[in-house]
Amino acid sequence: MLEIRILKVENPSCLWGRLVKGIEGTENKKEYDDLQVKMNLFYHEVNLDVQKVKPSSIEEGQVCVVYWSALRSWCRVIIESLFKGTTGTKAMCFLVDHGERVVVSYEEILAPLETFLQLPFWVRKFKLAGVLPMTLLVSGDCLQKAELIPSTQWDSSATRYLHNLLRASTQMEAVLRDTQADCDSIELYLTVKNVKVLYSKSVLMSPINFCSDPSKNGIVVHSAISLDACTSLANAPITDTLRRILMRKGYSDPSVAESYCWPAVARGCDTVVISHSGDRPLTYIPPFLAHMQLSSVFSAVSSRTGPIAVILCPGWEKAQAVFDLLEESHTVQDLHPMLILVGLGKDEAKNVKIQNNCQVIVSTPFTLARLLGSHCFQLLRLCHLVLDEVDLLFSRAPDEMASILQHFKKVTAGEERTSCPRQIIAAGKRWSPHLEGLLRDHMSSPAVVITVTEEAALYGNVHQMILLCLDSSKMSVLLAGLDLIPDVAQKTLFITNSAEEVEQVFKAVSKTSAFSLKAHEGLTYQFDFTPITNNECIKALGIRDATCVVHYSFPSSPKLFGRRLFCMSENFRNLSDEVGQGTAAESQAPVAKSVLLLSEKNAHHVIGVLRYLKRTEALLPTELLHFAQGVLQAKEEQKTDRPLCLYLKSFGFCRDSSVCPDRHSISPTLDHPVHPELGTILVLPLYIKTASVYYGRIVRKKEDLYESLAEKMTAYYATEKLGANEVLEGGVYGLQEEELYHRVRVTSAPDKGDRLFNSVRALFLDEGREQEVKAHQLLQLPAQFHSLPPQALEIVVCRAMPIDAEVDWNPKVIRAISQKIRGQQHQAKVALSLRNTVFVDPMVRMTHMPGLKTFINEYNVHTEILSTGMGTSNPTHLDRCASPSCGPKGVRSFVPASH
Repeated sequence: MLEIRILKVENPSCLWGRLVKGIEGTENKKEYDDLQVKMNLFYHEVNLDVQKVKPSSIEEGQVCVVYWSALRSWCRVIIESLFKGTTGTKAMCFLVDHGERVVVSYEEILAPLETFLQLPFWVRKFKLAGVLPMTLLVSGDCLQKAELIPSTQWDSSATRYLHNLLRASTQMEAVLRDTQADCDSIELYLTVKNVKVLYSKSVLMSPINFCSDPSKNGIVVHSAISLDACTSLANAPITDTLRRILMRKGYSDPSVAESYCWPAVARGCDTVVISHSGDRPLTYIPPFLAHMQLSSVFSAVSSRTGPIAVILCPGWEKAQAVFDLLEESHTVQDLHPMLILVGLGKDEAKNVKIQNNCQVIVSTPFTLARLLGSHCFQLLRLCHLVLDEVDLLFSRAPDEMASILQHFKKVTAGEERTSCPRQIIAAGKRWSPHLEGLLRDHMSSPAVVITVTEEAALYGNVHQMILLCLDSSKMSVLLAGLDLIPDVAQKTLFITNSAEEVEQVFKAVSKTSAFSLKAHEGLTYQFDFTPITNNECIKALGIRDATCVVHYSFPSSPKLFGRRLFCMSENFRNLSDEVGQGTAAESQAPVAKSVLLLSEKNAHHVIGVLRYLKRTEALLPTELLHFAQGVLQAKEEQKTDRPLCLYLKSFGFCRDSSVCPDRHSISPTLDHPVHPELGTILVLPLYIKTASVYYGRIVRKKEDLYESLAEKMTAYYATEKLGANEVLEGGVYGLQEEELYHRVRVTSAPDKGDRLFNSVRALFLDEGREQEVKAHQLLQLPAQFHSLPPQALEIVVCRAMPIDAEVDWNPKVIRAISQKIRGQQHQAKVALSLRNTVFVDPMVRMTHMPGLKTFINEYNVHTEILSTGMGTSNPTHLDRCASPSCGPKGVRSFVPASH
């Protein structure tokens, strides 16, 4: 019996491993280590003439030598294939001593010396004897017959089962059954928990799932081609380099969405994926990079310069994160990605230089739309368009997205591009009506993967019907609002929250002419199909073909609501099929319908319901809209202990008032001004929080109390500097920074534990900044320095906001404004004052002319913000802020246009 070590599993018919102990004794590892050293010494030789060791020609099956960056060593390889890549000819190489595959450029391949070929290849190919792949064949008029038949491909579950056994085993042994030129047939014995197992017998006895139905797990997978889920990194369709990077980052296995999305993306299919993790770039990046690096791009594209792929992100922050991920994935040397963010500055887009070797651009819709105006000819080579957080892209930039998609459609439709890849990938967390147009007008045979059940219902075009009623009259409203004797047969599913309600509904429905069944915890064993049930039985019943779901009791969470709607998944529309047929063919399946009963007991769910129903075409009762407005008003009134929303102060609107915890209405008591409400003041910005919000002090010309305090503190600490005995949260202390002394209040003081030194968070009372400081650096602050109130105030420059529907300022703008204004006195006109915040318009830096009683305006801060190209005017800012109730207006967005 041979002792072996399996290095890599492709399937049970293709294992790569090494002999640890063979018939002739133990394999000499030292010989292979010496070979590695000799090869590295030779090919790393400084005076080596590389041209002399280049092969005269390279063919498939040829033995060569390449540098493997993962091992940082020269390795022997067999050339498996040659293909034309995005940056020249490339080769897929198999490392014959390590069992891995690597893609290298044609120019990086060198010829081996004869002495380097004397040792046999260390890695051998094995296949398991007596085991053949099988698949499940379902036949019969009613699909009543199922049998296992031989297959040409292994199911992923069998490969996964073998992989798990190998990972759990402590010893691997084999009996050689047959030897061929390229493969050894073996019986594999594995020792697992001190028990020796023969794989060929264990696999026959194990309950392997030869096929997996995603709908059983609440997943919609609509695709023109069959998609086998990749359940582990080992069988994921990504390059070995990316696999190692993901493992180093602690990435375990693909998520449910990724397991179906990755195979589609890696094949080059148009793909739409909607999942809770749809905003994570890892949802699409690994297989996308693998497809980019391994697919052939022919001369029709390669003859031009310019990128072949664009990744669009909803904002600069996400674009930066995606670009960082591309750099971490070591694709820079092949794809040369560029992050391009262009503002509104004059000729800014025209001055952008796109590198000739750049293959991937990461940008935003607004920036790309500007680039199309000045760099259109450099964007004629596009083959791949990736839409990150696609729902946000269409909601924030619908016009720009339309022009980008039109350009992509035009450049990929030419006759010279018929042999080139063409792919659109759209990933997001929510389904959007724009995605239907994207699928119909711009995709070919797309794969649609949706793992969020409530979003799947939106995709499936489930019609929503709202019935308002009192809780005491729910039953009569239900029976009056439903057609229980339709012309076309249908299956209506009533769902309640308890067994008692099941009995009540069953009794009422049974009095009609409708045939009905019921199920709850005590009855589910009696029936195969049940139209009246409760939440606990939904998953067990596995109903997928209902045509109508009636929510007699309100679902307690969006997840439960989606699980109920998924009972109609077989009647969801299939846009992948409709796109494949070229027309929106009428489906024979009935239209799925959801009926939701709302009573006074569901008041706390109203806002969430409206937020969801707003995305459907449901007709919303006016009473419900008015009730929702009252609920929002009541929630806002409960925020009296919260500060005024920062975004409301900065721009006049909140980025999402439905989830923002802060206050959105002005309170005469809480927001009573403590600074001048009108007039001109002299301000000194010391801490630049954003491009338009700063913290600083008001400088008084006659008697500046702070300057007097600062002088006294400097004099005191020059003679006596006592450290704080005990650092408490809320305590006020002194702190020295260079030659200055500050008053600080500790806002957070974590437990010190056994540490000698620790840090605390402290608020600088006279500057407004908050940061971590060393606890041992805090000084005792005498009582006489406590009397002056904190001097820091918040300064908001009016009428400025970020461009491109952004809600956060680009760091480039903040940096530029900070360098310009920090520590400089400015003349500012107060337009509004709320509590410790002053809204100024304008804020100007004035310079005194030497020898004259004249001042000149050096710059206007508002103008400086706009001149960066990343800011734009916001004329309604002050009007919104000055409104006494700028709060719960979000409900207005629920009202249809007809209202």
